[in-house]
Amino acid sequence: MKKIGWVLFFIALGLVLSASTTYSEMAKEGSHSGKNYSTGTSKAIPMGEERLHLTLEGSGIYVSDEEDGFLNYASMHLLGTLHAVKGVFEDSGFIVFNLPDGDKVYATWDGSGNLGKDAKGTITYVGGTGKYAGLTGGGEYTRRHVPNASKNVWAAITIHTGNWKLP
Repeated sequence: MKKIGWVLFFIALGLVLSASTTYSEMAKEGSHSGKNYSTGTSKAIPMGEERLHLTLEGSGIYVSDEEDGFLNYASMHLLGTLHAVKGVFEDSGFIVFNLPDGDKVYATWDGSGNLGKDAKGTITYVGGTGKYAGLTGGGEYTRRHVPNASKNVWAAITIHTGNWKLP
């Protein structure tokens, strides 16, 4: 009976040590680059000849430039707004990245550009769940203008670079 007790003890000890080693192997900060591919819908409120306001909702995937990179293969859901005056717009919104392991990363974005052209802006990481709780950082993006996927469905390719940090 003592042998079984010792065997169970060493198995449990091994599991605890391997779990803590796996968790501690994740870096506490880093840089990243990648692309997200998204589509979605918008609702417009024309405001005379010169102004337009849109609400946006979309979803897509993020692919890191590195196989084991930050946010690789995360699905994403976004909500935002865009306000244009004489074809020049500012937009902002919120993104939830759903990672393959079940954790989530939360972010905001602010950007600007000209309707029908590429846009540039910043992304800010504002937290997450699981191992991403307390996440901070951010970076820059360029959103490439691509044709609509179908009537009333927009599409975008966004190129990201930036840094992230965990507490």
